[in-house]
Amino acid sequence: MADTPVKKVRKPKKQKVKQGHKLVWLTLIIILVPVLIVGYELYTSAQSSGRPVIGSRFSQDDLQPKIPESALNSIQGELMTIDGVESATVNLKSATLRIHLNFRDDLPLEHLNNGAEVAYNIVNNYLPIDTYFTNTADSKNYDLEIDAYNFLVDDSHPVENQVFMKILKNGAGQKTTDVISQPRNAELAAQVKQGGQPVVEQQEAPAEEQPAEEVYTEEGYTEEGGY
Repeated sequence: MADTPVKKVRKPKKQKVKQGHKLVWLTLIIILVPVLIVGYELYTSAQSSGRPVIGSRFSQDDLQPKIPESALNSIQGELMTIDGVESATVNLKSATLRIHLNFRDDLPLEHLNNGAEVAYNIVNNYLPIDTYFTNTADSKNYDLEIDAYNFLVDDSHPVENQVFMKILKNGAGQKTTDVISQPRNAELAAQVKQGGQPVVEQQEAPAEEQPAEEVYTEEGYTEEGGY
């Protein structure tokens, strides 16, 4: 009897699991992550809008000792005793003690300079410079500015006649005195005034051609000045 051929039984093929839903979820996650981050940033920004950003360049160890209000009041009172002073203001903002001295209109630069030095000594009597306006190895301290001028520039007070000087002592540096109403380099200032052309020697410029000056007004420095 002939051998009956044996039929091969085919094993059923395993059905491949479709990966489509996994790709969909992966795509959604990739899209949602940046959307959620951007949305969170927009939300937090909207919550903090209109609020000032408060910070300080000083640490808790800086500005020690603190300047007392009583010392400022005493300084204010003594400033009015300086010869020729018509008004004096004292304010302490942003760790800088600023003193503005308005002298009589007819006083020259020398008188204003002497008066500003008197004001500096008054401050030193109540707030020793080495203690309050000089940095140490461990801390920063206050700055001191003293402005002295004969008038504020307006229609009846031309800038050409203004005398304006400043004494500055910052915590990190030495005391300096600067005459703001006079250029440090008159020749260079004259060249700038004349459009960069060299100044002819032995030729005096008329009063209206004097170099541009820094001007102090009630609003601060004008465009001719530095603020």
